[in-house]
Amino acid sequence: MESELPTKTSLESQAASGRPITQAEVNAIAHAESDMTRRGPIKGGTAATAQRLHDRQQNFFEVAGEVARKPSGEVTREDAAQVQRFEARALGHAPGRDSLSAEVQSLAEHNARMHGEGGGGK
Repeated sequence: MESELPTKTSLESQAASGRPITQAEVNAIAHAESDMTRRGPIKGGTAATAQRLHDRQQNFFEVAGEVARKPSGEVTREDAAQVQRFEARALGHAPGRDSLSAEVQSLAEHNARMHGEGGGGK
């Protein structure tokens, strides 16, 4: 039955590619681990990894949603930095140039220029 469980590496690859890990998937993995051990999910096992990755993705979605609900002219560099931090945690690596955080950073830099704020960094 163990072969039915995804590996921690495959779950991390799934998250790194940006594919969400659903709560239903987490529950199914935890159930399979419980069936396998007859005592519940394995501490630090696949279900724990799936839950951790799911939670990181949900945190990113929440932060990104908060920023997305702001009027575009009010998006700040701080907003961009926060989105980038949470996206990096969700992916397990730095987001690329075509990422959501890169888009938010571009918008934040535009807003900073429009408001006469100096500097090109965060």
